[in-house]
Order: sequence, then structure tokens, then C-alpha cells
Amino acid sequence: MKNLRERTRRILRSSEPYLKMDMIYTTKGGFWTTLKFFVGTAMSIATMIAFGNLVSKEIYGTYNYLLSLAASLGFLTLSGTGTGVLRAVARGNDNVLSYSIRLQLRYNTIAMATIGAVAIYYWIHGNMLFATSLGILAISLPLSEAFHIFEPFFIGQKRFDLLAMIASASSLLSAVATIITIFFTNNIFILVAVYAITSLGPNICSYLYAKRFVSTTELNKETISELRRTAFHLTGAGIVGYLAQYIDKIVLFQVAGPATLAVYSFATAGPERLKGLAKNLLSITLPKLSEKTTQEIRLVFYKRLFFSAIIGAVLAGAYTVFAPLLFKWFLPKYLDSIIYSQIYAISLIFIPVALYVGNVFLSQNMLRAVYMSSTGSQIFRILLFLILGWRWQIWGVITASVITYIVGVIYNIIIWELETRRLMKKHEFQ
Repeated sequence: MKNLRERTRRILRSSEPYLKMDMIYTTKGGFWTTLKFFVGTAMSIATMIAFGNLVSKEIYGTYNYLLSLAASLGFLTLSGTGTGVLRAVARGNDNVLSYSIRLQLRYNTIAMATIGAVAIYYWIHGNMLFATSLGILAISLPLSEAFHIFEPFFIGQKRFDLLAMIASASSLLSAVATIITIFFTNNIFILVAVYAITSLGPNICSYLYAKRFVSTTELNKETISELRRTAFHLTGAGIVGYLAQYIDKIVLFQVAGPATLAVYSFATAGPERLKGLAKNLLSITLPKLSEKTTQEIRLVFYKRLFFSAIIGAVLAGAYTVFAPLLFKWFLPKYLDSIIYSQIYAISLIFIPVALYVGNVFLSQNMLRAVYMSSTGSQIFRILLFLILGWRWQIWGVITASVITYIVGVIYNIIIWELETRRLMKKHEFQ
């Protein structure tokens, strides 16, 4: 076993000059990240099968709409704190964790008030189901977002093993609780309440566990200033993106009703899980990217884009082939979702590329690039969803999704070129 391990290390090391990356770090991080993904995916599939076979389309569509509506208002949480914590921890300042949670809890009350205001709106108009469901989400979602800070903390420490075990346990707990609930009731409020509890509870416990790995050194003012700057700027840049992330489901519910939204949700569920895999795998590059200069990244930038596109193409091709079988075996009520799902999977080719460019912007704290990327591409996404979704419903939002990913990648590459050249010229004159 020891000889095999040493031989594997030698092979990985010998490939580094060609791939231009730390292959031992990437392989180790990739193993735990992939394990986390597969456990999460298995739990997600089990939950989807339960919803797809035991709950009507109308109930599932309404449940999905309520979660999407509340989450879309989550742009008012201080979501950019996570990247600030990751950068600080990757540079050895793990004592930033406690300050970050206090910062988020203070500002996330804005999101609580906003979601609560929407709940009151529905209450005034006599829709008690929507009012009570959004009321409980108004409390749980902003708190859950804050305590989820443990994830960027462990990524910054490169403790992908701990993160994988914690996330897997949380996924298992959530899936079991949800499936048991579905067996006994189709009450939407109870389902929302279970979602809220199983999201918030594990995040609080995981945060308390993460505090055990924080050093006792005093937090300096420079680190606090950098964290606040990153948190507020990235939150501001991500506001439009938060809205864009859920606008498709909100539009479909309003235009076509809960049953159509249910069909769309199952059509996009598989590709979204694979998007999660790509995001998880690329997350292991963020600490390493944070340690490099922009010039160093520029030398291998397009090689990384090509490699990312290959990963995306493999994911898209595999999903397109196996999607019909998966729907026939596990979701026979949703066979009309297959064609939508296969077309939507085209976007998987471009997602890893977009994620890598986004990680580069974040790792280098290129806030100007982040603003341009998030605001420009997401405004385009929202407009396209509103126009095409209102006109052609599911086909409209599917088409809008694919177009926005393609245009977004081209747009981000242009931003990268413009910003890096601007920064290089700036350094030349200093």
C-alpha cells in the first residue's frame, strides 16, 4: 500500500509541469469534494423521487415557488462575507470567523424584515399558507446564510475532508427528515417548516464545530477592514445575481402555474446537481488562486478555460445520454421533463468555464471585474427570462438559460482581458 501511494505521488508530481498545477493538492481536495457531491446528490435524488412520486405537481410547484421567492430576497443578506472569510483564512487569518458571524447577523436582519414584509402582504390579501410559510423562512433563511460561514472557513483552511463529512451528514439528515414528512403529509407549511429546520440546525452546529479550529491570535484592524470591504462590495455586486438565480421559477409560477413550475424544476434538477459538482471541484482552486499573482494566473488562464470546457462537455454529454433512463426509472410522472432537461444540459459546457473565471476574479479581489461581471450578465439574464419566459414559458426560460451562459462566458473573458491589461499598465507607471 505504501509503495502504491508513493508511486501515485510520483505520477502526480511528474504531470505537474504539463498541467501547471499542484496535482497532489488537487487530487486530495478533489476526492473529498467529489465524495461530498455524491453523498449530497444521492440524498437529493432520494428526496426528488419522494416528491416526484408521492406529491402532486401543484403541491410541489407551490412549495418550490415559496422557497424560490424567499431565497430571491436573500440578496439582502451579507452574502459576500463568505469570500472575504475564505481569502482571510487562506492567508492565515482564521481568527476572522467570530467577527464574520457577528457582522452577518447584524446586517441579515434586513433580509428578515424584507421576507417578513412579503409574508405580511400575503396575510393582508388572505393567503395564510403563503404568509405563514414565508414567515418561518424569514427567520430561518437569513440565519442559515450567516451560520453557513463554516464552509468558506474550512475551504480556506483546505480542510476538505472535514467539510465533506459535515456536509454529507447534513444532507443525510435533511433528506431523511423530508422523506419521512412526505410519507405522512402533503401539507405545504409543514414541508417548508422541515426545510427551514433542517437547513438552520445543521449550519449552527457546524459553525460551533468550526470554532474549535480558530487560533487564539488577536484579529488585526487590517484584516477586519479587508473583510468588510470584500463583504460589502461582493454583496453589492451579487444583488442582481441573487434575483436572477430565482427569477425563472418566479416567472413560471406567475405565468403558467405550479404544475408547470414542477415540470421545469425536475427538468433542471439534474444539470443543476452537475453544476454543483463543477462548482465544488473548482472551489478547491480558490485558496491556491488566492496565493498567486494576476500575472502568474494569466500565463495559464486559457489552458484552464480549455480544461474547464472539456469537463463541462463530458458532464453535458453523459447527462444527455442517461437522462431518459433516469426519468423513466425514478420519475415516471415527469417524462415530459426529459427534452427540456437535455436542452438545458447544454449549459453545462459553459458553467465550469464561468466558474473558473469567477474564482479568478474573487481570488485576486478584482472587485471592479466582479461588479461588471455580475451586474452586466445578470441584468441580461433577468431581461431574457422575463421576455422569453413570459412569451414561451418553459421553452422560453430554457432557451434564456443556455443563451445567458454562452454570452456570460464571452463577456467575462472580455472583462478579464480589459482588467488585466489595465492593471498591468497601472503597475508600469508606478
